[in-house]
Amino acid sequence: MAISYEEYMEYINETYTEFKDEKKLSPKEAIARTFNEYDMSMNKSETDKAVISVTIAEILVSHSKILNTFKEYMVKTISNLNFKLIDQDNKLSQDQYKELLLRKEQVLNQLENIPMDYYPRVCWYYEELTGEVNKFIHQINTGDIKKDEIIAKVLKRFERDSNNTLSEKIIIYTTLVENLLRIDYTVTADFQTLKQELQLFTVNNIQDEQLVEREKENLVSRIDRIFKQLR
Repeated sequence: MAISYEEYMEYINETYTEFKDEKKLSPKEAIARTFNEYDMSMNKSETDKAVISVTIAEILVSHSKILNTFKEYMVKTISNLNFKLIDQDNKLSQDQYKELLLRKEQVLNQLENIPMDYYPRVCWYYEELTGEVNKFIHQINTGDIKKDEIIAKVLKRFERDSNNTLSEKIIIYTTLVENLLRIDYTVTADFQTLKQELQLFTVNNIQDEQLVEREKENLVSRIDRIFKQLR
């Protein structure tokens, strides 16, 4: 293992953070990209496989859901790690070996409790995206920004996601409109465009996408509240 035990953990977490925070990818896409970065390195030795797979799994369990095929692969990979081979590799100190064994057992238990996602396309999950839009609006909504810049900045920040799935687009628009209502900014042409998009939306349009029934119902309820406020 040319990269040390601690370095692997540091590099993998830095790679994930770069994809998620700097490149603004969804957690689901960020972890998929991170895994691809280190996938080939897992073939170097059983020790490399163990350190990489356990570290990736520790990031995965921080997510609200895990793609079913990815979860099954990670559980199988980690469950089948051969710690006798890892001991024979002699690449870890005894403390590192014991720590890795403990981390393996802990993350396997955690993986079992994470709900599965059956939508294969990389995308944002409902609550994650709602939170991300709210966070971004809070960050930019300062005394330095004019109200008429908020819509443009939000749509620019989430342009890639809006073009990914209709579910993501409607979540972004709904969350944006909720925030605009709070600051009483509803008279512009841009706001009317957002409103029209929500008026045209029906839940049937996203039946085959990533939202579960509870999330669809919640989204429809939020849109209904918006139009009640606009009456």
